Amino acid sequence: MSNNYHAAVVEQLGRQIASGKVAAGQPLKVEAGLCEELGVSRTVVREAIKTLVAKGMLEVGPKVGTRVLPLRNWNLFDPQLVGWLAEHGLPENFVMDLLDLRRAIEPMAVRWACERASPKQIEDVMQAYRGLEAALPDPVHYNHADRAFHEAVLAAGNNRFIEQMLPALGALLEVGFEVSAAVPHEYGQTLGLHRELAEAIACRDAARGVWACMSLIERAAATIGEHYPDAMEIKRSKALHLHKNNN
Repeated sequence: MSNNYHAAVVEQLGRQIASGKVAAGQPLKVEAGLCEELGVSRTVVREAIKTLVAKGMLEVGPKVGTRVLPLRNWNLFDPQLVGWLAEHGLPENFVMDLLDLRRAIEPMAVRWACERASPKQIEDVMQAYRGLEAALPDPVHYNHADRAFHEAVLAAGNNRFIEQMLPALGALLEVGFEVSAAVPHEYGQTLGLHRELAEAIACRDAARGVWACMSLIERAAATIGEHYPDAMEIKRSKALHLHKNNN
C-alpha cells in the first residue's frame, strides 16, 4: 500500500513540476502543506521528493528548502519524466534537439544492424515492420508500433550502451512520432521508408539502410519544422477530449 502511495505522489508532483505550475527556482510547499494537500504521511512525501531529486527535477537544501531545478538539470533519459513533459506539449527546441539526437545515433545503429544483426534480430525487425503495417488503420496503435520498430532496429545494432538507453530512446522517439502524426495528411506516409529500412537490414545493405533512416529523420524534421505549433495544438485537443471522455 505504501508503494502505491509513493508512486501516486511521485506521479502527481512530477506532473505538476513538468507542467510548469511550479517554476524553476521556486520552492515546493513545505512538507506539512504537501501532506495535507495529498493526504499522505510525511514519510511518503519525503520518499517521493527523493525520487524526484534522483530524476534531477528537485534539489533539497537546509537554506533553500525543496525547490525546482531548471530543465537542463532534469534526466531527459527517464521515460517517466519524458511522459510528463509530453503531456503538456514539448517546447519546439526540445523536439529539434531530439531530432539531432536521432541524427547522431540512428544512422550508425542502422549500419551496425546491417553488419551485426543475428537472424533472430532480423526477424524481430521484420516482425516489427509487419506490426507497423497492420497498425496503419489506428493512429495510436501506429505510433506505438513505430516506436517498437525503431527499438528493434536499434537493438539489432548490438551496441551495449544503446541497448541500455532503449527505454528512454523509445519514449523520446514516440514523442516525435506523436507530433508528426498530428499533422494532417502526414500520418502513415512514411510506411514505405520503414519497409526500405527493414529490407535493407534483412539484405545487409548498409548504404540503403542509412539512406532510409536519414530520409525518415529528415522528413520528420521538415514536418515538425513546418507544422509544429499546429500539431501540438491538435495533440493537446485530442488529449483533452480523451480526458473528458474517460471522466
